[in-house]
Amino acid sequence: MDLAVNRSGLSGDLQGDRVLVFLVDDGRFSVHLDGVEAVYESHSVDSHRVRVGKGPWHRFLLHRGEPALIVDLREAFGLGGALGATERAAYVVFQSGGYRLALGIDQVSGVQDLELDAHPPVPSNLVRDGGIPVGHIVQIDDRMVVVLDPHRLLSGTTRDGLEPVWTRAKAYAARDQQMTETWSDLCQTPSADNIRVFARLCGRNGRPKASAAARLVLKAMADAESGANGNGAVLGWAERVTAEVVRRARSGETGTIDIEGDSGSQLGCIFVSGGRVIDAQHGVEWGRMAFKTLLAGNEGRVSFSQRDLGQHPERVAESAAALLISSMEAVALEQRKRRTR
Repeated sequence: MDLAVNRSGLSGDLQGDRVLVFLVDDGRFSVHLDGVEAVYESHSVDSHRVRVGKGPWHRFLLHRGEPALIVDLREAFGLGGALGATERAAYVVFQSGGYRLALGIDQVSGVQDLELDAHPPVPSNLVRDGGIPVGHIVQIDDRMVVVLDPHRLLSGTTRDGLEPVWTRAKAYAARDQQMTETWSDLCQTPSADNIRVFARLCGRNGRPKASAAARLVLKAMADAESGANGNGAVLGWAERVTAEVVRRARSGETGTIDIEGDSGSQLGCIFVSGGRVIDAQHGVEWGRMAFKTLLAGNEGRVSFSQRDLGQHPERVAESAAALLISSMEAVALEQRKRRTR
């Protein structure tokens, strides 16, 4: 990606700075190092998305609990239509006016010092409002590098259009923070109130599987409270296991929830101490992995046996409600991946 240059209006504030140099398509670009907040490999962070009304989706990532809107130089330089969209290997996070941006890049080249005595910077002829260039072209190690001005990366029109997107992304980040805090409480002292709040937040922040799992736990808690005992013949497998785990949590009993196949063979068991799930076993699997495998089954018989567990290891630390929600979400996501292959 090459920028044409305009040799008028050279900037004098680049001397002596250090820049982070990176590759985008076939071009070498950089930003001032003191303005870089983070560099993330794309596979190490989750991207989220919001939109306003029926408009296009806008992606962003969360950096220190705050949104960073994902931008690509193809779109910023008006080349999206010609070159199309692409996936980037990493993101460089920096401030741009009132927004925080995550610029997609292909590779980090390194940190370099700007030595401009012999080769003064040349402003590009790609300019923003007021005729200010989006960056300057400099020579580093005998190669041309564009030093971008983060505050001029977006046009005024684009920046104005992002205001409602930014507002929604900020609201998403606030809900994400509340979700983290609620989950922490739920892991220690679950209640109908914090499970209900968690379900609502997950539903609004794009985690429908976790929301559905939390609502299933809420239903099981309500049934256990009222003494209702659903007909196992019409309940799904996950509902049957969930109902049994919640009943034992409410009664505070100690023993094992035994999972048997239709032929009477033992498939595994869930160890409950004082109503809290402390372990699970399925074949050679133990702990959370075994619990998830048992929950992913689709047939069999569920029964509870009171017994002394002695000094049985505690491989599960969170509450039974948190274990059920996280396991059901993981099972649902794995099943969806298998269906889309």
